[in-house]
Amino acid sequence: MVKTDIESFKEFVHKHPELIKEVKKNKRPWKEVYQDWIVLGGEHESWNQYAKEKNNQKQERTSKTTHTKTELTVGDIVEGLSKLQISDVQKYLSQFGSLMDAVQELLQQFNNQSDRPNQLPENKMNDYPSYKD
Repeated sequence: MVKTDIESFKEFVHKHPELIKEVKKNKRPWKEVYQDWIVLGGEHESWNQYAKEKNNQKQERTSKTTHTKTELTVGDIVEGLSKLQISDVQKYLSQFGSLMDAVQELLQQFNNQSDRPNQLPENKMNDYPSYKD
């Protein structure tokens, strides 16, 4: 079963009890909260202030690690390569090669057409009489 946006929003609200309190105190309407959730998403750091303590601490730790880890290391590359399936890579490369062949053939067809003069064949030119004024 696929979750609807409303169901996902309800789960989000239950994970952020301080948000419920704020709405009950008439500081913000639900419509505004929902619109912000749609635009920002449920993982945006602005929601951290409304989260439960456990979630709040966890999000702070993950945001710190994501801010400090901005460079791609050799280990990250090796880890990513280890997740690749060789058969998938071969399939994608062959598809890419086929695509490049098709593009090259298309370009050759355009070049051949542009090399031809845009004139009527000689036998067709005789079909049109020329009039002298």
